[in-house]
Amino acid sequence: MYLPTDDCRTDLTLSTHAPLPAYDVVIPCYNRAHVVADALESVLAQEHAPTRVVLVDDGSSDSSAAVIRRLAAMHANVEAAVLPRNGGASNARNVGVSLCTAPWVAFLDSDDVWLAGAARALLERSAGHDIVVGFFARVEGNAVPDEPECGWSGGDIRRALASGGVIGPSWSIVRRATVTAVAGFDPSFHNCNDWDFYTRAAADGARFARIDRCVALYRTVAGARLVDDEAINAVNARRVRAHPYLADLLQPA
Repeated sequence: MYLPTDDCRTDLTLSTHAPLPAYDVVIPCYNRAHVVADALESVLAQEHAPTRVVLVDDGSSDSSAAVIRRLAAMHANVEAAVLPRNGGASNARNVGVSLCTAPWVAFLDSDDVWLAGAARALLERSAGHDIVVGFFARVEGNAVPDEPECGWSGGDIRRALASGGVIGPSWSIVRRATVTAVAGFDPSFHNCNDWDFYTRAAADGARFARIDRCVALYRTVAGARLVDDEAINAVNARRVRAHPYLADLLQPA
């Protein structure tokens, strides 16, 4: 298992503020039998523990379903949802959130991990907001993590989203009511699905906040990945930018 370095951990200081809101975590998994336990372990190790963790196997062809069932059997607050066929990350996240009950929900990819104190750091900014975003650090294999980064400066969220997919599920947390208000993630997107989701949430009036803390490791590990065809990426990017919330801003002066 990959363990975060001490340098990454020191970015998150624990505090003793008022009680934080409850949250659930959804971890979609497709052919990630070799790493999904790392993602789960990083969530269960949080000092502010989740109410429930939903592991969703998205029709994997490896042993992910068996691993997920075993992990769920080991922990009372972990639930397994095994889908009969692969429907994409959007559908898997929607299935997961349908099983959630807490007021906040996080979507952690199965090849990523949270750092110690991530949940507390994100939820300490939850009052008055609907989506809280932190920093993440890229990790190639078992190498030392890169410098923390975040695509959103914390300024105008509309302009930021017009520039691209600046927020990722693994380093943010969302009110469950916000997810349901926009009908979750659009399954017709097999990439750019998170960019589309945050755009629709912003258009619906979601209030965004950013914290200057590194909360997740974005890992590059062996295994199947989302569609990486440049032509498909370009088509989906145009679809997101065509949303009226962004299209008006992108019109030539």
